Amino acid sequence: MAVKPAPRRPMLTGRVLITGGSGFLGRAILRRAEREGWPARFTVYSRDETKQWELRHRYPNVDCLLGDVTRDLPRLIAAMAGHETVIHAAAVKYIPEAEFNAFEAVEVNIEGSRNVALAAHAAGVQTVVGISTDKACAPLNLYGATKMVMERLLAEANRLGSTRYVNVRYGNVVGSTGSVIPLFRRQLDERGRISVTDPRMTRFWLGVDQAIDLILRAHNQAAERPGCTFIDACPAMSIIDLAGAVYRAWCEDQGREPSADVPVDFVGIRPGEKLAEELFGAQEAPRVDLDADGFSLRPATIPPSGESCGYEAGYSSEAPARWLSQNEMIALIRDAEAV
Repeated sequence: MAVKPAPRRPMLTGRVLITGGSGFLGRAILRRAEREGWPARFTVYSRDETKQWELRHRYPNVDCLLGDVTRDLPRLIAAMAGHETVIHAAAVKYIPEAEFNAFEAVEVNIEGSRNVALAAHAAGVQTVVGISTDKACAPLNLYGATKMVMERLLAEANRLGSTRYVNVRYGNVVGSTGSVIPLFRRQLDERGRISVTDPRMTRFWLGVDQAIDLILRAHNQAAERPGCTFIDACPAMSIIDLAGAVYRAWCEDQGREPSADVPVDFVGIRPGEKLAEELFGAQEAPRVDLDADGFSLRPATIPPSGESCGYEAGYSSEAPARWLSQNEMIALIRDAEAV
């Protein structure tokens, strides 16, 4: 009896430009493309020349262009020319920095996203995937508010012409820029203790490959579901369990036995933070569709299907589909360290 070959994992093909591509997510995409042999040619468009220099040495076949999505629209159009796909990852994403640098956050996350949409249309790009966040759901902070606007802008951009625009809405990607995990490790290195905001806090978490899988899902369904925001049914974890996982991983690296009590100090919630996050809320739930791959949120211009997604009250990190264990988190941390 012949053995059926394993189904081939989805991948990107053709020419792909990643805005903010010298950051964590861009590097993770390049790593996976190299590992799996994607038939794609990548262009990194970012304003960090040091990271671009490092990328050129690690991935010599990747094209790197210095540029800023907030300025010089003609250069952005020229950069996108000849590309089939754009992944829009450029953003101001640290919550406190966005709160205290509001002009810059709005310029990059909103005006920059508008420029990406216009440039992609002008350059004849086929598909644009915008990278959003759970903080765009009922936003309490400026970062989340700007990402909510980005989602709306890219959904609206489908009216411009033949380019298809979609979004992905993430929880926290383990090890990414802005993630609390590198901060916890640095605190352990410096003083052997972790500063935790509130023991009741919960957050969604996903690994780098899961994050990339969601981009691929959105990309592959963009033609039939333009304007939708694709959402993974992420597992969640309490901040205390997260601190415990980071502490155990750090002790492994130090060659020491972890103590029974995780060394934490409670410092209170920072400006713009919530105790729990939602990937979609009760008001969005009627526009959410559920299939075998996860959730997708219809834009407001498309009527709801009328079928329940099973989460009428929303999908909150206080009541996720499943909880992430410390061992699972440690494995995700180890994978992220290789990016």
